[in-house]
Amino acid sequence: MKIRWLLRKKWEEEECLSLSQKWKLSPLLVALILNRGINKEDFEDYLFPSFDKLHDPFLMKGMQEVVERILLSISRRERILIYGDYDVDGITATSLILKFMKDLKFPAYYYIPHRQTEGYGLNKEAIRKASSKGINLIITCDCGTSSLEEIKFARSLGIDVIVTDHHQVSKKLPSDFLIINPHNPECSYPFKELSGVGVAFKLCQAIASRVGFPEERLKTYLDLVAIGTLADIVSLVGENRTLVKLGLEMLPSATTCAGLRALINVAGLSGRKIREREVGYILAPRLNACGRLSLAKTAVKLLLSDSPGEAALLARKLNRENSRRQNLEKKMCEQAEEIISGKIKQVLVVAKESWHPGVVGLVASYLKEKYHRPAIAFSIEKNIARGSARSIPNFSIFDALLNCSDLLTSFGGHEMAAGMTLPADNIKKLEERLNFIASRTLSSDDFTPCKFFDAEIDLREINVELARQLQILSPFGPGNPKPVFLAKNVKVVDSRPLRRGKELVLSDFSKEKQFKAFWFDLTGDGRERKFLPGQVVDIFYFPSLDEWQKGEIRIEIKGAVPSTTFSQ
Repeated sequence: MKIRWLLRKKWEEEECLSLSQKWKLSPLLVALILNRGINKEDFEDYLFPSFDKLHDPFLMKGMQEVVERILLSISRRERILIYGDYDVDGITATSLILKFMKDLKFPAYYYIPHRQTEGYGLNKEAIRKASSKGINLIITCDCGTSSLEEIKFARSLGIDVIVTDHHQVSKKLPSDFLIINPHNPECSYPFKELSGVGVAFKLCQAIASRVGFPEERLKTYLDLVAIGTLADIVSLVGENRTLVKLGLEMLPSATTCAGLRALINVAGLSGRKIREREVGYILAPRLNACGRLSLAKTAVKLLLSDSPGEAALLARKLNRENSRRQNLEKKMCEQAEEIISGKIKQVLVVAKESWHPGVVGLVASYLKEKYHRPAIAFSIEKNIARGSARSIPNFSIFDALLNCSDLLTSFGGHEMAAGMTLPADNIKKLEERLNFIASRTLSSDDFTPCKFFDAEIDLREINVELARQLQILSPFGPGNPKPVFLAKNVKVVDSRPLRRGKELVLSDFSKEKQFKAFWFDLTGDGRERKFLPGQVVDIFYFPSLDEWQKGEIRIEIKGAVPSTTFSQ
């Protein structure tokens, strides 16, 4: 796929030097921070994220009423049910509130719907079951904003519902409903990009302030917040950056639960520093696997477990489920390619009856990454299609689906990702309408990925100190991308294949230094880059410290082009 590589803004040398002296950072690091959209007035908050600087949770609309209702429920000794979504964000949010309630000496019940048989959000059958068990209050995690009819139904059975969610709001919310969601148009909370577990944490923070719950104890939940936030791929700026950075510092620590320790061990991460990559690519997929293929409550049980023996059994089960998920994903992606058969439309829509509904989101992600265009994958059963969508910049899939709502039974999500249910007979109509919307919204340039690099730095200039300084900018992710540098005339000294990529030895043009490098084939088709020994290329890369070889640098290759050209 052709990729446009563009240089980010070059900052005035005088401004960088001034800030460099003030913050005792290299001018390069200052330029990198400015390139991430951080104003010079906000350098302190960016460099030194602090729990004390989190926003007051009571700035969120509805928080006061929600806290009062929960405290009333506790005083009455009512039965509370935590109702979570089946993805990692929902699983961690559910586990967090359950841990908090247990620490308040008021244990709650929990329920996670089955992805395949119940689908996303509140459902009436689950509410009936809750009523039969004597539940008085349901608190949702990472869902509920679009479940207005179900909330009314719960009320008719004498059950109050509190919604904690972060998904887009498609219709006006009733003023008498207890909903905390920063995306509510009437909510003036300063930071809108919280994950579901982030909103759940703000609820716990608010209750803690009312009951005198120790702040240090509250901070022990931040590892769960970090995992859920990273898994949901929300923007790592503002409060999200603070919550994730502080949470990652606790992985692992003395307060890490037995379940997380067992998961870290079974994933082969014992003794390693857990960063955003380890969470996103290793831990989160294992927590997600059971929600995709079977029952997400297995992951909740793991995160709540205090028994090392039980935790080890549950972690191994999740590991097996993840292996099964990987095999299913590979097969379904191959079948998706057969369905497309080279007919690349502006919006890719694929559907198949035999597909597992828990894996269609991964198929949509694969197609979006490979072809750089919006993609939807559907699983069909009994003429009901359950789909998952992923999108690209400049095309809000949520807004597009809003314009197709007459074809849908239900939907919800964000600008870049969404889920939906519809009659299978409507798939073709949906595909046609989405492609029509895309033809009016997107230009040819939108289908060419545009990536940025921050500066041209020869490999000879890379050293351990620079690699250490770059970690100050972490955690990396949406809104706070890894710095990428350009090095020209780099020679491939050696190359050997990995499972999904290549391990390389590179040298600069002068042959003064050699570096171990890695390139990962994210689309899995193996065609993006050959990297043959003797080849001379210009590389776009990120240098980091080798986890195992202390004092050694490893180069993570983000892209490469034949020397002296910037088209790929």
